[in-house]
This record gives sequence, C-alpha cells and structure tokens, in this order.
Amino acid sequence: MKSVMIVFNHGISEEVNDALEALKIRGYTRFLKVHGQGSEKGEPHFGTHIWPSENAAIITVVKDELVDPLLEKVREINKDAEEQGIHAFVWNIEKMV
Repeated sequence: MKSVMIVFNHGISEEVNDALEALKIRGYTRFLKVHGQGSEKGEPHFGTHIWPSENAAIITVVKDELVDPLLEKVREINKDAEEQGIHAFVWNIEKMV
C-alpha cells in the first residue's frame, strides 16, 4: 500500500476529482485552504488580499498498482493547467488500522 498526497490549486479541484473517479479511488481525505508556494516557479497561494489563491490537498491510500496510473493523471492535469500548479508525493504505508 502507498499513500499519495496531491497538492493543487483549488481551481482544478474538478480535474483532480475526475482523476480519482476514473481510477475508482473512493477513499481519501481532502484538506481545504492549504497555503504555500512552489519551490521553482509560480506565485504564492496564501489566501490573502495580496496573494488570494489557495491550494487544496488530498491524501489517499491505494494499492501499489494504482500509484503509476494516478501519477500519470496528475501529469496530464499539470500539462493542461501548468500555471495552476499540482504536485503529488508518494510514500509507503507500513501499517494501517
């Protein structure tokens, strides 16, 4: 099992939802009003008057064989909406209750 965290501009929430649905990934936790900025490019997403954009994040735990298809969906979203910003991070799940 792997955990995948996807951090993205809230403006592409529908695309992220569609990716999860397409892969039949039902279980996840969504975090709203996630603030930060990219390490290489892009503007800060702080939810302030000066930097009004905000991010969201989703964490899901999936079978190993779903990781690559999910990352490919993230790449496709990023290709179509590069200025919006989306990143995915993967780590092992050793135990889960």
